[in-house]
Amino acid sequence: MTRDDHVETAADTAAPRKVDVYRRSEANLRRLKEKLPEDAVVNLAREVILRVASRSSAGDAAPYVASDEELDDLCNALISKDENAAASIVTGLRASGIKAEDIYLKQLGAAARLLGERWEKDELSFVEVTVGTGRMFAIMRSMRALFEPRVIARDKAATFASVPGEDHTLGVHMAADLFRKEGWDIALKVGLDHDQLVAEIEKSPNGIVGLSISGEHSIDALSRLVVALHICCPNAIILVSGSNIEAVRPKLTLLGVDGIAATIEDAVQQLEKL
Repeated sequence: MTRDDHVETAADTAAPRKVDVYRRSEANLRRLKEKLPEDAVVNLAREVILRVASRSSAGDAAPYVASDEELDDLCNALISKDENAAASIVTGLRASGIKAEDIYLKQLGAAARLLGERWEKDELSFVEVTVGTGRMFAIMRSMRALFEPRVIARDKAATFASVPGEDHTLGVHMAADLFRKEGWDIALKVGLDHDQLVAEIEKSPNGIVGLSISGEHSIDALSRLVVALHICCPNAIILVSGSNIEAVRPKLTLLGVDGIAATIEDAVQQLEKL
């Protein structure tokens, strides 16, 4: 997905999503799940529910409260046979004057919590949950342009990190050193688990994130990490690089990252442009 997908005009402010962005995001995540083992798909679904639901607690002091009936309708729409039902509800909420932040926190966040509760009680099947979380993720991605950046990207500053569980970190250390020689301010994060890394990146003042992988075995952890960052840091620019990158490029493309670099030189050129 390109950055141009998220450029919003005045005509877009009446709608919470661009249809093409929503459909592309939902379709890409669905295709990605088809390429991953079932346990990895379960982890992605849980990640979406956890991250989106946790956002709702951040808005507890907000005056707007969605009714139980509204949340039930949204949750049902997310898993319905109509792939546009939930997105249409969100469109209607925006058209009625409800702020994007309230929809994000009080509607989608609460609906994610409800979806998780139904899953835990075995009221929803694995297929229903993966469909629902995919649509929720796509709605949030399509709302990306409605939010001001939480941090302002500093010139030539980035956070570099190895994917959690990655033992080979020499490459990301070398990349950080070479970028520093090019005048970049690089914050290097290695040896962190998933939650620790997400928290570090979320609070970082850098708007650019470079993630390093060493092969196909890193895809599951990378997918979960990118999904979490898309939700927690929706305006972050994410570039992925590493050895054997071409073998996993199709899956990386489906993740919606902003750049894929096979070499450090390629990474430098792409980040200079971004």
